[in-house]
Amino acid sequence: MRIILTILVLTIFSSINAQDKEVESIKSQAKTFSEYLMKGEREKIVAMYTSDAKIFPSDADILEGEALANYWNPPGESSWKTSYHRITPVEIKILGNEAYDYGYYEGTSTNGEQTSDWRGKYVIIWRKVKDEWKIYLDIWNRIKLDD
Repeated sequence: MRIILTILVLTIFSSINAQDKEVESIKSQAKTFSEYLMKGEREKIVAMYTSDAKIFPSDADILEGEALANYWNPPGESSWKTSYHRITPVEIKILGNEAYDYGYYEGTSTNGEQTSDWRGKYVIIWRKVKDEWKIYLDIWNRIKLDD
């Protein structure tokens, strides 16, 4: 009986440890997303999504495929740059090769003369593709900042 109990405890501990590793991997991906956004590495942002991903930006239609890529790589050069971006997850839940993550994001954009601070909430559905967590569904919308 003691052997069975020991095996059960070790199995549970191993499962919790594996979950923690996956959560940390998703947090790392979110941090990388912010870094790419601040560096203007838009192609790398697009590569963080699955091939069948969809995004749900505020006040816009659902975008996928080329429309998703164009959202992150708009034609022409925008004068607005993201100088600060941070994602703060509230909960990340691993469900096999998929996971959900929700929380808050915040950032600052500048165009040389003007600065815009923003904040919002998000939900991301992640999918594990070849041992890497990629974004499958990404929805976000802003929260009005107090003046």
